[in-house]
Amino acid sequence: MKADAVYVFGRQIELPMLIHVSRVRSHVASRVTWHSHKGYEIVYLLEGATAYEFAGRKPVELHGGQFLVVPPNQVHRGLSDMRSPCTICGLAFKTRPAGWKSTTFTMQNLRSLRQALELAGFHPHPFNAAIRWLVRRLMDETCGFPSHPHRVEAGLVLRALICCMLVESMRQILVPPTEPKLFVSAAIGYLRQHLHEQITINDLVRFVGFGRARIFDIFKAQTGLTPNDYLQRLRVEKAQEQLRSTNHSITDIGLSTGFSSGQYFSTVFARYTGVSPTEFRQGAKARRLSIPPPAAG
Repeated sequence: MKADAVYVFGRQIELPMLIHVSRVRSHVASRVTWHSHKGYEIVYLLEGATAYEFAGRKPVELHGGQFLVVPPNQVHRGLSDMRSPCTICGLAFKTRPAGWKSTTFTMQNLRSLRQALELAGFHPHPFNAAIRWLVRRLMDETCGFPSHPHRVEAGLVLRALICCMLVESMRQILVPPTEPKLFVSAAIGYLRQHLHEQITINDLVRFVGFGRARIFDIFKAQTGLTPNDYLQRLRVEKAQEQLRSTNHSITDIGLSTGFSSGQYFSTVFARYTGVSPTEFRQGAKARRLSIPPPAAG
């Protein structure tokens, strides 16, 4: 299934500072090619997990409930030219003052916002409660806009939500980072240690001492994934390592990374990467040798 993407451009809602606002939802991995934006881009990952790689920089992993600031003209793409199943809201906007005249931002506000975005670097930042609500509302309004672009309130609502998103994002960037809860760290450590085994949620319940519903809620709030989804993702990552570095059969790799059969391994692998294990192995050498294009000037 292809990614479901909706874009609304600044000119459509009379907001010159906006390049576009987008909602992208994919149920399987989809390709994201190298690209850049003339202004800042903020990527809000509502659910799922993904990672971005940047020309000349280390990749950045992003989980549900986190956002990432991409600086102007920074060439980037989904890690290994792939995006894992996820739901993303994106804001790309210009930084020149002329485009901000129709907003509630003063020149001092704009300077403060730019300083915060520069501080954000290439590090994930957690949602606060306001951002989580705004992301959902903004995605709903973005998806509904193409059907009713001429409604008086359509552009007004989007303009207001976008400005609020920027303010809340600036606030959150300036909040000192906090460590994940010890529970989630311990649970992830357990999954990593036992990913090659046929473990179940009951095994995790016994290990951490919480009930099933509590484990599900805390884990998903912190990572954007259920424990089982996170485990599958770890298994696929481990399988990718073996596909790159060994000549073991597809079935053997699947079984050694905790999948019940070679066929089930191939199905899950394709869901998370967009290609079969065989195709991944054939293209691994080419991907390792690929060189990203230079950053735009």
